[in-house]
Amino acid sequence: MIRVFAAAILMLLGLSANSDGADGLGDAARKEAKMVFYTSVETEFARSLTAAFEAKYPFIKTDIFRSTHDKIFSRMNVERQTSTYTADVMSVGEFETYHMQKKGFIAPYKSPFAASYPEGFKDPNGYWTDLYDNLIATAYNTTRVKRDEIPKRYEDLLQPRWKGRMVLDQNEDRWFANMLYLMGDKKGMEFMQALAKQDVAIRGGRSLVTQLLAAGEFDLQIVAYWYRPQLMKKQGAPVDWVAFEPAIVALHPISMVQKAPHPNAAKLFIDFALSDEGQKIFIQRGRESAKPGLKPEGYPANLKIAPSRVQLAEKLADYSKQFDAMFVRAR
Repeated sequence: MIRVFAAAILMLLGLSANSDGADGLGDAARKEAKMVFYTSVETEFARSLTAAFEAKYPFIKTDIFRSTHDKIFSRMNVERQTSTYTADVMSVGEFETYHMQKKGFIAPYKSPFAASYPEGFKDPNGYWTDLYDNLIATAYNTTRVKRDEIPKRYEDLLQPRWKGRMVLDQNEDRWFANMLYLMGDKKGMEFMQALAKQDVAIRGGRSLVTQLLAAGEFDLQIVAYWYRPQLMKKQGAPVDWVAFEPAIVALHPISMVQKAPHPNAAKLFIDFALSDEGQKIFIQRGRESAKPGLKPEGYPANLKIAPSRVQLAEKLADYSKQFDAMFVRAR
């Protein structure tokens, strides 16, 4: 009876019986009172996530260090060399996460909220879980591409009609690596060599490229993150998209840092980020969640997807050289 009454009081106060986290995690995090988040996530999303976390757990103050993947990796290296441990939680790209794990920079934590995430979107040993992902689509200018021209698969891009009409960002080595893995090295290289002969334009900045596409500078963007053309389409821009199966999904994992100074607050933050409540922060802003049943408006249903294979990070330098030689330096 007393427990029921206490739960009712908590509900009246806008809290929940588990608001401090399961199994006493919240009590331990309360004593730490702080959580430091290193991330390459856009500042808006990082701040929205930490603000919602602080609103739910006001006894924890959060700090954010937001930078590029490379700078975060360098900072972690320096901190390890000097035995100064600052970060509690980290979220960078899937290939950087792979190298962070190999370096011993991240620690395993099997969040109970990760259980529902599909295979390929989490490490089986708990070192990382996908915080959000980016579906790779192909975008096109609707005023310059006729309806009967719209490609249905990557091989359609090799048709003569597309020569000189397409564009790629200069940093698509990860897409290149995943394509070779999915197609098989031999068939994949044959496809890429044929694609390179299509006089593909190379520009810097994937989002900028999508804006140039809308302005009519290009007819088709081979690799676009789905949310960008989808948002521009909703805003009335002459842009649409198509996803070729299996559609590659770029990951952005979240991990607990090895020797985190505030380990319990770190676990509580990861739990929150992976919960429906945390994931909806991304969904409401048009971004994608790996969590089943949580997708933004307009996301393609029943699409066969292939999560980016993190192990490809082992040979990324080789893939980068091949991509540059074939597409970038050849221009």
